[in-house]
Amino acid sequence: MPLFLSGARAPSHRAIQIGYAVAGAYFGWRWAFVEHGPVWERAARVLAQMAVLSTLVQLARWRRRRRTGTVGPLRLPLRSLLLGKLALVVLAAGAGLLLARWTSEAQLIAGAGLFLAIALGGPALHRRHDAASPQSLSPARPDRRLP
Repeated sequence: MPLFLSGARAPSHRAIQIGYAVAGAYFGWRWAFVEHGPVWERAARVLAQMAVLSTLVQLARWRRRRRTGTVGPLRLPLRSLLLGKLALVVLAAGAGLLLARWTSEAQLIAGAGLFLAIALGGPALHRRHDAASPQSLSPARPDRRLP
């Protein structure tokens, strides 16, 4: 398990779930209540913010691991991060457009769906990404490489 600053262990599964729930609530709220205008503008703004924030989080994680000596050169999974965010935003936009035919609360429903997708899917993808990451090497054996 990678170590973080001051010898603390990696965040618990519960902390990761809470983090994704907060992120999902923020982006769902932003989709439903903050962003206005055409759906493509809403999608572009939310996607840009998701991309920037997720990249900053990945950089912060890499920096903490680097300070403990558990990571090599920086290799961000930008392609998978951006494709996942794009898929979420396209689904939210499509759901909003489709639901707008039947209800005036289409963007609220799409925002709730965005919240659920991030809050429930995020922790599972987080574990999958960390398990496959060469950055998750133990500091006790820094010469060990994952396949």
